[in-house]
Amino acid sequence: MNTTTIENQKFRADIRLKGAELASLWHKPTGRELIWQADPEIWPGSAPILFPIVGKLKNGMTYINGSPYEIPKHGLLRTRNARLIEKDDNFAAFQFTSDDETLKQYPFPFVFTAYFQLLENGLEVHYDIFNSGTEPMLFTVGSHPAFALDLEIHELSDYSIELRERETVDLYGLRNGLLARRKSGHLRSQNSIQLLDSLFDEDVVILEDIWSRSVRIEPAGVEIELGNSPHLAIWSKPGAPYVCIEPWHSYDDFPDSDGIFENKPGIMRLDQGKSFNTDYAIRILV
Repeated sequence: MNTTTIENQKFRADIRLKGAELASLWHKPTGRELIWQADPEIWPGSAPILFPIVGKLKNGMTYINGSPYEIPKHGLLRTRNARLIEKDDNFAAFQFTSDDETLKQYPFPFVFTAYFQLLENGLEVHYDIFNSGTEPMLFTVGSHPAFALDLEIHELSDYSIELRERETVDLYGLRNGLLARRKSGHLRSQNSIQLLDSLFDEDVVILEDIWSRSVRIEPAGVEIELGNSPHLAIWSKPGAPYVCIEPWHSYDDFPDSDGIFENKPGIMRLDQGKSFNTDYAIRILV
């Protein structure tokens, strides 16, 4: 079985074993699919989990305790199969455990558990990251859910991302796959970002250290709670009928990165035998 289904009176969710990736969130009262359906001709993902890095490393590599490691963009989990460890009608838990293959790319033993819980108004996703090694673990984590847009009813420009708070931040994007301040882009006491194809001219839009703890996709009436993630990324392929709302604890390397993992912005340190928890939630408002 490659997919696990959980269900309550108002929602049905499908989660793939590969990557413990949310594949579907169906709202029964309206007959709406909230999650992008991973068309491989456009983008084959739907909601990958990002661990132990978010984004891309400079030159695709980093130094940990003086040794070089190659960690792929967005980390290790999205291409690995999880193990289903618990399931109820409206709840499922999936687990990844480090092994010889992960240790070749990332030298820290870990147990990563992803929990999916359906509620009356949506879905909560919770991560528990446990350091099962004998030394402090360096890591970061993020989420990458993609939300379906109905471009047969609305123009892309009809959609906007509404932040809970008015934000004053520079917007970052990617150049040559590394982080750079966008050529033209900032928020100055604003809380609304209109979705236009040109918004993604520099790939992802990254808002660093924001106050808002939730955002809405309007007029879709979908709210995403960001949990304790300090950064928010917004991404789509131009013209594609989805938008990713991504709570991140870190982001891609800067071009002047020294390549040392512990110096990466947003890197976290977790002591032996300790856990770190983070989450996000999807709520439907209409």
